Amino acid sequence: MNPENPDFITKEEVEEAKREEIRELLIDAFDEKSVLYEIYKKRGWLDKIFTDKILSMDKDALYISNQVAEICETHDYVIKNKRKDLLDYINPIVMGEGNAKIYKHNYISVFKLKMIHGLTGDGSEYTLPQLKGIIYANIGNPSTEPKPQPGNDAMFQVMKKMEQFENFYAMVQSGEFFEEIENRAQKAAEKLLLEDSSEIESKKLVLELYEKILSTGTDISEKEILLSKFTAIEEKYPTQQFTIMMYRNSAEDRVLKFRQDERELFIRKLKDNVTELFEDFEKTDIESEKDAIKKKLVKIAEDNPDLSFEIRYWFSLLRKEKKKKGFLSRIFS
Repeated sequence: MNPENPDFITKEEVEEAKREEIRELLIDAFDEKSVLYEIYKKRGWLDKIFTDKILSMDKDALYISNQVAEICETHDYVIKNKRKDLLDYINPIVMGEGNAKIYKHNYISVFKLKMIHGLTGDGSEYTLPQLKGIIYANIGNPSTEPKPQPGNDAMFQVMKKMEQFENFYAMVQSGEFFEEIENRAQKAAEKLLLEDSSEIESKKLVLELYEKILSTGTDISEKEILLSKFTAIEEKYPTQQFTIMMYRNSAEDRVLKFRQDERELFIRKLKDNVTELFEDFEKTDIESEKDAIKKKLVKIAEDNPDLSFEIRYWFSLLRKEKKKKGFLSRIFS
């Protein structure tokens, strides 16, 4: 508030009030009502989900996938992959049908995706199947259950009725919970596979497919084609669907990591190329060489429109280091 005019509210104060309103709405919707929120809360990680972009959401807005990805600070395809496996839990608004289907998310759905993304993926403690197990444990097939309402995790409602709720969280934190799930799943899978020779064959097919996907001898496009073959195996061996699904989800996570690594390597090489061209430009006094270098830099920017901001940012840093003014404007003029 302006001290000279106490009745005048600044733009910054209005924005801060909106941020606090979103924070309070999210806390009211998830605190002591969401098992995922409680994991963040008990580990002191709330700052990881109450980010500037999360708190800048409009409570009345609906966000499409690429907007959700920007708010969650990840890629569009990451949001789509994780939403696919936890669609009932995230509960977005679905518009259209078939290939024209569009998902829209309110601030509750976006916050759920933020929590899911932070607990899964590269360097995280949980895989997507494990997190799905936490949410839907003891509920059965989630597709047969009512869709979760905002801030009301089905898993938490079940666990809230249990007398030893704190012991459950201790098991989650220590890893015993998932070890028990994995042990039971492994024993059940082994028992089923030993009952029939066709089931042994299904395990062999799944392992061979899984190893091909993880192999260094296949590129990203080949790995994505191989992923589609899990569906045919599931259709042929429906009794082994759970085991096949675990391998498929694990393979999808690994392919996603491969794709991210490949993208990061490409960007790193591109940055090195830009830096090298910039240095060549600074070294030469021959106008024809300068023009040739500028054409190369412009072509790099045109060939990579999605990295336009990053390329200009690199130029900005390089220009500051060289203390040369006007270089960027001359190149893109």
